[in-house]
Amino acid sequence: MNTFDYYRAATLVEAFALMRDKTNYTLLAGGTDLLVKFNEKIMNPKIVLDLGLIKDMREIHFEGIGQVTLGALVTHTQVMESQILQKYAPALVKASSMVGSPQIRNRGTIGGNICNASPAADTVPALIALGAQIELTNEKQVRVIPLEELFLGPGRTVLQTGEILTKISLKALKPDQGSGFEKLGKRKALAISVVNTGVFIEVDSKTRAINEARIALGSVAPTPIRIKKAESLLLGKVLSPTLLKDVASVVASEIKPIDDIRSKAEYRRDVAGELVKRAVEEAWNKASFLG
Repeated sequence: MNTFDYYRAATLVEAFALMRDKTNYTLLAGGTDLLVKFNEKIMNPKIVLDLGLIKDMREIHFEGIGQVTLGALVTHTQVMESQILQKYAPALVKASSMVGSPQIRNRGTIGGNICNASPAADTVPALIALGAQIELTNEKQVRVIPLEELFLGPGRTVLQTGEILTKISLKALKPDQGSGFEKLGKRKALAISVVNTGVFIEVDSKTRAINEARIALGSVAPTPIRIKKAESLLLGKVLSPTLLKDVASVVASEIKPIDDIRSKAEYRRDVAGELVKRAVEEAWNKASFLG
């Protein structure tokens, strides 16, 4: 059995003090990924620092400037139950609803899902599509970066020693904007994604042409990625079956999936385009219902 020293911080100040005094620590949020790694001996930390008591990292806020913020310790269940997020970030709500089991959703956090840096993380494509930015905080300063710039590879991020992901921010969706999320797993529940995708679009209320689009995919590359060529294809056009087919074709040509125990690369390529089609249609249909 693994043994380690365990510390709990009630505030960020306490957390940074512990991080300064200890070396080779591992941060604990919900623990749903970390404990699996402990049990499978993928990780063997000597010091575990639990952030779970930091209250201001467990809150969801709608700011007066049309922005939604989530503390990094917000759980998937909180996301699902938040009226703010149901209205202003439905793709994220849908993504969180597909994470693991109810027990995992009750414990697992948004920040943990992000920092685990799995290419298959369900909330990440939804957040990238929604234009999420994150705050990386240390004792002296806060740096803000787009979420999509966090990832370097499977399990690897730009987080530096002494930094904590503290907050996620995104713009609240407006009536002419919509979002969608789709996931394919090997079964209907408790499945790691074979492919997942998040989509955001903004539609001109007069011309019905798409003004802005973001398409993000997971499980098709070493990191979650945006398909900017497919985004560009949507711009200035009204959604149609032909356009959706063209977008799906571009998606299939742009991704670089691999064979693994969950799927063959060829299958991922085939289904990725179909999932994006569905997510784009979902975003389009929701764009007029948000007001």
